[in-house]
Amino acid sequence: MKGSRIELGDVTPHNIKQLKRLNQVIFPVSYNDKFYKDVLEVGELAKLGTKMLNHVLNICEKDGTFDNIYLHVQISNESAIDFYRKFGFEIIETKKNYYKRIEPADAHVLQKNLKVPSGQNVDVQKTDN
Repeated sequence: MKGSRIELGDVTPHNIKQLKRLNQVIFPVSYNDKFYKDVLEVGELAKLGTKMLNHVLNICEKDGTFDNIYLHVQISNESAIDFYRKFGFEIIETKKNYYKRIEPADAHVLQKNLKVPSGQNVDVQKTDN
């Protein structure tokens, strides 16, 4: 799909029910109403679309105040684990009985470090856009 354009829409009170339905179909976990209330309040960090992870990573890197990003993945979800590893996430912990209504109930905690450890040099290229 060369040349195609993807736009990330804002999550709004008008489309939050669509997001809820998508999550019900895609994920084995049910999110409560507080989750969706929080999604509406975080603004730029909650965008709809296939480029969501890159969008969130870009915002966090531009902001400069985030040290790490964490997420949970069901231990049997190898495709999700592989997906996140491609973005630099690493498994740092496994939480027993994290999920209440699905098996296996254990979840890996994945972390992506956004800060360069002190003492390491980083080559930064500046581009004029």
